[in-house]
Amino acid sequence: MGGDFRFWFLFGGLWLLVGAAFLITSLGVMLFAPPSANNEPPPLWLFAAIGAAAAVAGGAIIYLARTASARDRRLIETGIERTATVTNIRQSLIKINRQPRYHVAYRYESGKGQVFTGESRAMSADLAERYKPGDRAVIKIDPQWPEESLFLDVM
Repeated sequence: MGGDFRFWFLFGGLWLLVGAAFLITSLGVMLFAPPSANNEPPPLWLFAAIGAAAAVAGGAIIYLARTASARDRRLIETGIERTATVTNIRQSLIKINRQPRYHVAYRYESGKGQVFTGESRAMSADLAERYKPGDRAVIKIDPQWPEESLFLDVM
């Protein structure tokens, strides 16, 4: 789980840096370079727009990864431990380094008789192979919002 967060921080950081470099370089050339010898200037505004879009995308990826990481830390520290039943293992749409990632789906009760479903963070095939439908698993749920849960491990 931690490896995926590091990957997303790095991935978002690269997009942010490349986008900022495009944006700053384009703006610098537009503001400080002498006019072009030919009559048609290069489309620097296009490079600036691409740079801004890449920087925003990188910042959004970092923000989402930090938010998910903070949520997981909060649930680990303050969550209530519950038992869940594994219902399904499915392949994620995203691959990291050409390696498929998997999600473990599970069902659990909040303690007040409400039944919820949840899904683990993406995990490697080695970890996902440990789980089978029907297995009991340990999760943590938020005491105030029991629909928020964090998959910890199989019992």
